[in-house]
Amino acid sequence: MMKSILLFLLLGCLTISGCGTKNEFQPPPPPLVSVATPAVEDVVLYESYPGRIEAKDTVHIVARVSGILEKIHFTDGARVEEGDLLFSLEQENYRAAVNAAKADMARAQAALGLAEASLSRKQKAYEVQAVSELDILSAQADVEAAKAAVNVSAAGLEKAELNFSYTTLHAPMNGVMSNSSVSEGNLVGPGAVTQLSVLVSTDQANVTFHIDERRLLPKLRRQEGKETRGLDTLPPVKLQLADGVEYPIDGRVDFIDNIVDRLTGTMRVRAVFGNPDNLLFDGMFARVLVPVPTPAALLIPEEAIQRDLIGPFVYTVGAGEVVESRYLEIGELTGQRRIVLKGLQPGDRIVSKGLQRVRSGSTVRVDTGTGN
Repeated sequence: MMKSILLFLLLGCLTISGCGTKNEFQPPPPPLVSVATPAVEDVVLYESYPGRIEAKDTVHIVARVSGILEKIHFTDGARVEEGDLLFSLEQENYRAAVNAAKADMARAQAALGLAEASLSRKQKAYEVQAVSELDILSAQADVEAAKAAVNVSAAGLEKAELNFSYTTLHAPMNGVMSNSSVSEGNLVGPGAVTQLSVLVSTDQANVTFHIDERRLLPKLRRQEGKETRGLDTLPPVKLQLADGVEYPIDGRVDFIDNIVDRLTGTMRVRAVFGNPDNLLFDGMFARVLVPVPTPAALLIPEEAIQRDLIGPFVYTVGAGEVVESRYLEIGELTGQRRIVLKGLQPGDRIVSKGLQRVRSGSTVRVDTGTGN
């Protein structure tokens, strides 16, 4: 019994002596974050406009005279050069017409020579009063009539030769042929099949698109005050094809319409692009990318931007390394950076890394080794 009492007293003393040491709480250090300052740069943004690709030149090959189509000299879809023979029509009737016109021309010229000789003979006879003045006037009239007949024959020969030339159809330019719309042996020309095929140029392609008034007016204002205001002063444009891939060759605007469509509020614009690899075809869909220069744009990393129900914001580090949330008005994304329209100044420090460890009003430590 006595031993138990002594053991109890001894444990109580040990407990009291242990409670005399105070356990103080040490708060964790402020979180370590990386900061960046907005960059101020001149950037070029692009406005996208849907458009359609058109062949720069399209020629409908038509038969201008009637006849049997004797020969097709190209393969459907083949590339042809200017001057290449495309179609041949029967020529016998037109060759005969040329020969007949030549014969009529020779007859008219012979009649003119006879009339001129008769006039010369009568003029000599008139000098000795062997013929009357009326005979001279009649001979002169015969000469004028013969000259008119020669002119008529010459016109007939020219027309016959022109019709004969229409029996062969040649390519008026370089390009790619469509398929032939008629087979050999068919009657073609006025009163029958007139259009034989279509030839389109491929070295260049047009893209037609429309710009609305809201986006057109700033572009017109940028031209104000310039010494030269014309299509040559406009910057090059880019082209994005239907698969999302950007066309490797820049284009230029070569036409702007002179009216705004009253129904749509848009103006028609055309850009021309080189097409050396025949990648652009008439009728294809594409998007024209029009550059919009943006001087002194404020840029911050896209990863630094947070979003809530109010809108986009960033965490900034102010005096005393205290974090503050700052709501922004943002613009376009360029690369991995976002344009800031309102809410930041060039010298502001924004949290770019360690965002999950901060909140508005908290204190942080700035990692000076990774900041911009």
